[in-house]
Amino acid sequence: MKMHAALLSLTLLIGISFAAEVKEVSFSCNAKDCSLRFQFASEKNLPSFFQKYDAKTQKLVVGFSETVLSLGEGSFALDALSPSIRHVRTYQDVSKKTNLLKFEFSVGESIKGDKNPVSLASNREFVLSLPKSKALAWKLSKVALAKEKVAQQKMTAEEKKAKDLQEKKVATEKAKAEALQVAEEKQQVAQKAQAEKDRKALEKKLADDKIQAEKKRVAEEKALAVEKAQAEKERKALEKKLADDKIQTDKKRIAEEKKVAEAKGEKKKVSALIDGIQEMSDLCGNGLEQFRLVTDAPIELNKVVPPDKASTIIVSIPGPEKSPVFKVNSGSMVKSLTWGATGLRIQLYPGVRPIVVIYEGSLILQMPEQKSSSGIGYWIARPQGIETRSWKNVPSESIDSFDSFTTNLQQDSKKIVSMAQAFQLRPVPKDLIVVAEETDFYTNASEKSQVLQRLFFGERLANMELTGLFYKVRLGGKVGFVNKRAVSFRDELSAVQSERLKQISLEKGEKLDSTEIHFETVLEDRVSYSSFGRRDPFVEIKGLVEEGINIDQVELVGIIFESEVPMAILADSKNPSISYTVKEGDKILNGKVLKITQTDVLFLLQEFGVSRRYSMGLPDKYGGKK
Repeated sequence: MKMHAALLSLTLLIGISFAAEVKEVSFSCNAKDCSLRFQFASEKNLPSFFQKYDAKTQKLVVGFSETVLSLGEGSFALDALSPSIRHVRTYQDVSKKTNLLKFEFSVGESIKGDKNPVSLASNREFVLSLPKSKALAWKLSKVALAKEKVAQQKMTAEEKKAKDLQEKKVATEKAKAEALQVAEEKQQVAQKAQAEKDRKALEKKLADDKIQAEKKRVAEEKALAVEKAQAEKERKALEKKLADDKIQTDKKRIAEEKKVAEAKGEKKKVSALIDGIQEMSDLCGNGLEQFRLVTDAPIELNKVVPPDKASTIIVSIPGPEKSPVFKVNSGSMVKSLTWGATGLRIQLYPGVRPIVVIYEGSLILQMPEQKSSSGIGYWIARPQGIETRSWKNVPSESIDSFDSFTTNLQQDSKKIVSMAQAFQLRPVPKDLIVVAEETDFYTNASEKSQVLQRLFFGERLANMELTGLFYKVRLGGKVGFVNKRAVSFRDELSAVQSERLKQISLEKGEKLDSTEIHFETVLEDRVSYSSFGRRDPFVEIKGLVEEGINIDQVELVGIIFESEVPMAILADSKNPSISYTVKEGDKILNGKVLKITQTDVLFLLQEFGVSRRYSMGLPDKYGGKK
C-alpha cells in the first residue's frame, strides 16, 4: 500500500514537472559501495524519480517523469557475470497519464531490493547507491557506441556480401542479354535475307502479270475497234435505209394529201406566222413598249445573243434553216424576224437596246416607248390569226379586217383575224382628296410654316407636284402644301372612304365620278379599271417568291402612321403567326408599295405591261374590311 501511495504521489509530481534530458548513465564501485549515476543536461526542471525491484525476475526499474534519453531507446549488454548490473533496457512508457523514461536493469545477487539510497550531486546528477561488489565500471554512451560499431561492422560485412551477390547477378544477366542480342541479330539477318528474297520474287511476279495484262488490253482494244467499225458500218447502212424510207414515206404522204385535197377541192391553209413561231405580241402605251415572242422550242437565256452592232439578236434554238423574212411594221423595237443557220434572227431598229427577259420559255423585250402617247396599243399574232386592240386618247376598240391589218403589218402574209377579250380602260384626272378627318394647308413644304387654312375629309385638291413628304396643290385660287399622308388619289380610296365620299357628294348635290368639279383640265392620264377589291383574276401568281410578298396571300392587320416613315403590317392569311412589315417603295410580287395612309395601303402592280393600283384597308369599326 505504501508503494502504491508513493507511486501516486510520484505521478502527481510528474504531472506538474517539465521535460528533462538524461545525457549519460554510468556505473562504478569503490571500497565503500557502488554508484549508478544519471547525468542530466541541465539542473533546471529536474524530474521526479522512482525505483522498483522485482525479486522474481531480478530486475530493478528506475523511472523519471517527462524525461528523454539523448542516447535513445534500446537494449544494452553491460557485464554478463556482474553481481550488480548485467544488462539494461531503456524505453518510454506512455501507458500512464504522464510519460515515463524507464531504465530496466537486469541485476545480480548483490542487489536485493528497491530501498537503495538516492542523492543529488553537482545539482544535475542523480546518484543511486548500490551495495558494494566486484563489478566492472561502464558508461552507457561507450557501451552504445561499441554496440553501434559492432552493428555497423556487421552491416558492412552483410552489405559487402550483398554487393558481391548483386555484381555476380548483374554479370550473369549481362552475359545472358549479350547472348540473347547476338541470337536476335542473327535472326534479323536471316529475316532480312528472306524478305529480300520474297521482294525480288514478288517484283518478278508483278512484272510478269503486267506483261500479260498489257497483252490482254491490246487484244481487247483491237477486238473493240473491230466491233466499233462494224457497228459504225451497220449504223450508216441503217441511217441510209431510214432516210430512203422517210423519203419514200414523205412522197407517199404528200401524194395522198394532194389526192385528198384534190378530192375535197380544198387548199392547204397558210399560217399567219413563219414556221417555228407559235405567237408574237406587242404592247405599247404610256411611255412603255413590250414585245413578246413564243417559239416551238423553249428559249433559254444562255442561248440569247444580245444585240450586236447591226442591232440583231440571235436566239440559238432549233428551227428551219431558212425562212421568209417576217416584217413587223407596228411598234418601235422589232423590225423583222427570219430563220438562219445559227437560229432565229431578230432584227431591231437601229440603236434600239431593249431589256431582255426570259419567262416560261418565251422571250420578252421591253424598253421605253420612243414616241410616248396616251392610251395603249396592242396586237397579237398566232398561226391561225391576228387580233389587235387600241385605246388611244379616248376609250375605243377596233378589229381590223384581214386586208387592212396585213397592209399595215406585212404585205405578203395571209392571216385570219380573230377576236379577243379586252379590259375597259379610261383616263383618270389627277385629283387629290383629303382622307384625314382634319389636316392643315401650309404655305411651304414644312409643318412649321404658316397654316393657310384647315382642311376636312372629302375636300378636293388639284395636284401640282410631289415635294418630299408634301404635295404641292391648288385649292381654288390658293396654292400651298399638304402632307401626303392626309390625301389620296381618287382611285386609291378604300370602299369605306369611297362610300363616305359618295354620301358627302350626294348631300352637296354633286356626283363623285364628275371630273369637272373643281378642275379646269385633266392634269394626268392614268389607265385604271375597277378590280372590285380583289386581285386581277386573270393573272395567276403562286406563293411567296424572291420578287416579294404575294398580296393575294396576306391581310392588312395594322398601320404605324405616326413615325416619319409610315409602315404597314401584313399577316399571312393561312398562318397569322407569319407577318411582314413594309413601307412605301418596298418591292412586292409584280409591283411595289405605292402609298400608306392612316387606314389603307395602296399597291402599284405591273402585269404583262399593264400598270394598275390595288388598295388594302384596315377593318372598320364594325369589323368589316375597308
